[in-house]
Amino acid sequence: MKINILTTISLLLFSLTIQAQQENQSCGTSVPSEVWENKFQKLISKYETDQKTKKQSSTVYTIPIIFHVIHSGQPIGTFPNISQGQITSQITVLNQDFSGNGFNSSNYPSNAFVNWVITQSLPSANTDSNGRVKIADVGIQFCLATKDTNGNLLPEPGINRINFLSLNLPNPSSYSTQATMKSYLDNILKPQTIWDVTKYLNVWITDKNNALSYTGVSSVPPLSGLLGVPNNSTDTTDGIWCYAKVIGSNNLFPSGIYGSPLVEGRTLTHEVGHYLGLRHIWGDAPCAADYCDDTPPAASENTGIPSSYPLNVGSCTAPANAPDGEMFMNFMDYTRDPYKYMFTTDQTTRMRTAMINSPYRNQLGTHSLCSAPLGLNSLNLNDNISIYPNPAKTELNINVSQNDINELSISNLFGQVLIISQNLNRIDISDLPNGIYIITISRGQLNQTQKFIKE
Repeated sequence: MKINILTTISLLLFSLTIQAQQENQSCGTSVPSEVWENKFQKLISKYETDQKTKKQSSTVYTIPIIFHVIHSGQPIGTFPNISQGQITSQITVLNQDFSGNGFNSSNYPSNAFVNWVITQSLPSANTDSNGRVKIADVGIQFCLATKDTNGNLLPEPGINRINFLSLNLPNPSSYSTQATMKSYLDNILKPQTIWDVTKYLNVWITDKNNALSYTGVSSVPPLSGLLGVPNNSTDTTDGIWCYAKVIGSNNLFPSGIYGSPLVEGRTLTHEVGHYLGLRHIWGDAPCAADYCDDTPPAASENTGIPSSYPLNVGSCTAPANAPDGEMFMNFMDYTRDPYKYMFTTDQTTRMRTAMINSPYRNQLGTHSLCSAPLGLNSLNLNDNISIYPNPAKTELNINVSQNDINELSISNLFGQVLIISQNLNRIDISDLPNGIYIITISRGQLNQTQKFIKE
């Protein structure tokens, strides 16, 4: 009995420790104005009409991301100059989350929000075969940008490492309030480092002051054609900032540098939601609107590890969220990363409306930044390194001294890491589907890449 009691106490303390490590994590994104929302609602109505009349296609959008990794000279793989593997695991997280099959989505309760579906008379498009509010496939994917603003191939796809000392910029961890950090980002860091916002989703990764409670902040989609609508971003400020220790996934890349064992990359998923027009699940006020009919109202944000479904039943009465409670597993809540795993159909409508109508969103993915140039045999490989055969069917051989290599990895053209190999001279690729892939060879602080074909 003593052993059982001690074990229980130990587990409780461990749970409390994990929660404390992620305590006070929140979002610094500004609430859009009423004028902005009214304009956006008109665009949503047009999108829905076009969907019904088949004027709007079900295009899968692919957004190129450039991660600006801000550091002060630390080696790659040392905080805050986090590794390529940690960043590529974040791309995998985004692609899984936005396709509706993210980490722990199988934990969705079998009767989740079935009563809400009935009381709100939700259309069948918003529900799954069990009568639940559906976990949506948003139809938006992400890639690590392959080229810089001048068209040069990036040695590390999707990564722009910046030593802020070399630009004579202040240390981002010097700013301890939301107001001063926002001013630093918008007036100092972003204008000097931003890439074309019509071509790239800019994501800045930095250290932060311990007093700063939030770990992510995003601009919302600017809207054009309506005088008096304040754009919350410009071509020198549009994008997302995240604390470096919340980027990436412990599950996919356990050797990364994280703020807690619970980090699974959902901070950036949340902020990309804002970047594409989503509101917080509680509407940023008690039981307020997030303008999505298939998300039940919530009295406030949910934080930490939720107890169980249903949660906070009856917390709102107009409309009532009883007996299903609040949607704590939605990405636009504040629960810990492993416990949120869904967007809804109405949230999808908002995001796709932003992709079509916002001037800083509707050109993303149209500049050939997501695929390796065809016909190019090598990208920044030294003459003393070769891979063969190319094309390959079952194995890929690397002709280089093992002493030179820290790691070998293979990713697809979306930047998703598919293989990390411990065998530094030969990789089994027999399970890969036919197609074009990128092998990354990490040698000290240098990452070198080459395209190959699996046939």
